Amino acid sequence: APPAAASRGPPRAGHLARAATPCDTSPVAATQERSHARTGPGRLVWGLGLWVAGVLLLAVLAVFDIFFDRFPADERIAHALQDVDVPAFGGFLDFVNALGHSWLAIGLVVVLTIGFAWVRAGSEAVLVFLTLAPRAVNFLLKDWVERPRPSEELVEVSSSASGFSFPSGHTVATATLFGVLFFLIPVVVRWRPLRWTLQAGCLLLVLAAGPARVYVGVHWPSDVLGGYLLALLFLAPVVAAYLALRSD
Repeated sequence: APPAAASRGPPRAGHLARAATPCDTSPVAATQERSHARTGPGRLVWGLGLWVAGVLLLAVLAVFDIFFDRFPADERIAHALQDVDVPAFGGFLDFVNALGHSWLAIGLVVVLTIGFAWVRAGSEAVLVFLTLAPRAVNFLLKDWVERPRPSEELVEVSSSASGFSFPSGHTVATATLFGVLFFLIPVVVRWRPLRWTLQAGCLLLVLAAGPARVYVGVHWPSDVLGGYLLALLFLAPVVAAYLALRSD
């Protein structure tokens, strides 16, 4: 009869090591896991703290605007901006001002919301529609502060505007809408050169929204600062939540 098969020898150390450690429990991996665990809540706390600081800054600015029609630097900055003599500068700022007019801005939001919904970008459509919310807060702040607009005795007024001055509603509307679009464009535009061009255009419109209102003499620079603060207080949590959901 053939001899019995020899029994296998003891498994090698490498096999034992792989069997005993089905997952990576190295000190480096453990350190990275602890670091991620600490970083998540830490970033949330820091972000919430900065947001609350922004709210307090806007509140302080609003209280000061109740008692002061303008700040010491407002008139100097307004004159310096209105003295800029560059070809097509005024025409571009007139275009930016037109984008912030109530009915045009609201219509643009509605059209973009429908457009994102049409391409089945549901969360993006909701995010664009939410840019109307800061406008309501802006109206409430205006009625509370009741700051008068610049007068023709102090600056050159080349456009008409009704209501109170603080914060700048045009700045809020333009900064929130095109700030949101800056983050949403990569979702629907895949060609990199076009995507970068559109995002650069959004940034340009956001940055020009405030100076455009000062240039035509309907807002003080401090009104514009309040508008940017209000827009940022909206954009920061909403965009952060959107990016977090997309990364999951």
